[in-house]
Amino acid sequence: MKKDFIAFLQENLRYLGFGESASGTEKLEQEMEKGQKEFQLTTEAHFDEWSKMEATLYFRKSENDQKYFFIRYDASLQYPDNSEHNKLQTFYIHNGAGVTFKEAYNLLEGRAVYKHLTDSDEMKYHAWIQLNFMEIMPNNNYKIRQFREGHGYDLERVLYDYPIKELEDDDLRANLIRSLQKGNLHLVTFAKERKKEKMYIAACPQSKTIVICSTPFLMHHEGKIYR
Repeated sequence: MKKDFIAFLQENLRYLGFGESASGTEKLEQEMEKGQKEFQLTTEAHFDEWSKMEATLYFRKSENDQKYFFIRYDASLQYPDNSEHNKLQTFYIHNGAGVTFKEAYNLLEGRAVYKHLTDSDEMKYHAWIQLNFMEIMPNNNYKIRQFREGHGYDLERVLYDYPIKELEDDDLRANLIRSLQKGNLHLVTFAKERKKEKMYIAACPQSKTIVICSTPFLMHHEGKIYR
């Protein structure tokens, strides 16, 4: 039973994007064997060439049995050459689900992510979420904005306002939409007056449009260009 639960916890961590570095069986077993109420693991990742993501993962033991659950993690985005833009946010895990490590990176870069969420009444809904770097909550987290369906942001419809070649292929279109929903900057081809131009785009639910930039170094937030 114990090994089965460790395997389940590992799979949960992999699903959230933490991989073997944070979910190795040996590390988990060593900490669980101590029997403490809580323990932490750390990991890091490089999602681009100019920054580093670090995370501290928090685990808590159930009050009813000896099982441990992954409850939250602190994500730190660090720019070695531009430290004034470093950011930190705590993301909470609910029943094994939450913001993945890559999505945390995208959010800390200023982009929006489309998530399946649960409200206080356990009702499920969909919404775009984005960090508001201008407002700090009492727990020192950035405030999370939500743009629900009533906001009127239809990503696929917005994409068709632009001459994006990938929209002509069903598989490429579906992959593009999934990527943008995860908060990624996605490289696409713009067909303009007998020429093709490669550009990066990202979803922008706040203004009901998309962000377009020539390089992945461009970060857009609150109308300000940071890169």
